Amino acid sequence: MDQLFTMSLHTHTLTVILLILSQIGFFWIKKEPDFILFVRKVKTLYLVQTILYAMVVFTGLLMMAVTKFELWSIKVVLMIFLALVILVHQILLYKRLRPIRSDEKSLQEEYKRWASKVFGAEIAAELALFVMAFLLG
Repeated sequence: MDQLFTMSLHTHTLTVILLILSQIGFFWIKKEPDFILFVRKVKTLYLVQTILYAMVVFTGLLMMAVTKFELWSIKVVLMIFLALVILVHQILLYKRLRPIRSDEKSLQEEYKRWASKVFGAEIAAELALFVMAFLLG
């Protein structure tokens, strides 16, 4: 069981790092001047982030199951809360993007600014929680 927990922990850590890197990738994609290409790239990015998010949640649940749900601490509660916040943000990001047409330049720029703030807040929260988890051991 220790081997399964260790493997899950390493996979969990790797997928969290990949999720953060994919969220940073949005800041490169938002520079795309053509909105149709921007939407295509963002939808692909959202798909990748959804898969990584699912992997993070799955490996976290696997680690909790291996410990028979006896390993509760403030960092675990914060990780669960952050996972729920990210899920809500991903849904909001996608829903807010859908009704924007290619001729609505002001809405496009507003969406890019808003999404940048959302991704920036998520990245900051994830990095803070990641550092805290390693410091608390």
